[in-house]
Amino acid sequence: MKNFDKIDFVADEMAKKLILLFIFEKMEFPLTDESINEIIMRNPTWMTYMDFREALFGLIQSKFVYQMTMASETSFSITQDGRGALGHFFQKIPASIREEIIEFARDNRPKFKKRQEYTWDYFKNADGTYTVVLRIRDHVVGDNLLEIKFRTDTRAGAKLAANRWRENAASTYERFYNMTTASEEEKK
Repeated sequence: MKNFDKIDFVADEMAKKLILLFIFEKMEFPLTDESINEIIMRNPTWMTYMDFREALFGLIQSKFVYQMTMASETSFSITQDGRGALGHFFQKIPASIREEIIEFARDNRPKFKKRQEYTWDYFKNADGTYTVVLRIRDHVVGDNLLEIKFRTDTRAGAKLAANRWRENAASTYERFYNMTTASEEEKK
């Protein structure tokens, strides 16, 4: 009887790993640790937080997921081997969970992508002003596409800049890029 219990446990662990691979596949871009935590916490029927941590560790160890760190932020993404494993075994994920993940990804992908690509930070300086750092990150390359650093007189000004950044980052980048790279003839 113990052998059957162990087989069920292993199968259950495999399903959890496959669920996590399926999430990475359907979100279509590397996910930060914070984003994955939020996804799991918002969908507790998929797996518990502890199961997620264990599955993620196992997927990294088996090289089905790779981990990258940029600045102080860690992101994770599915590897080609992970895609291959998922392709062979995705049917082991219950159909209802697959459908929930597909729907979740469709409804939430833009929000998560924007949150991860358009980042901000601010800190207080010795003179009482605040330095604001706004970034547009390219998680595929693992680099910043744009980083803007400036000072404001108040914490409220720093928070206002940070709040507006996520809504305006894409258009700011486009204007800046066109302004600095377009030839004189293209500007006309």
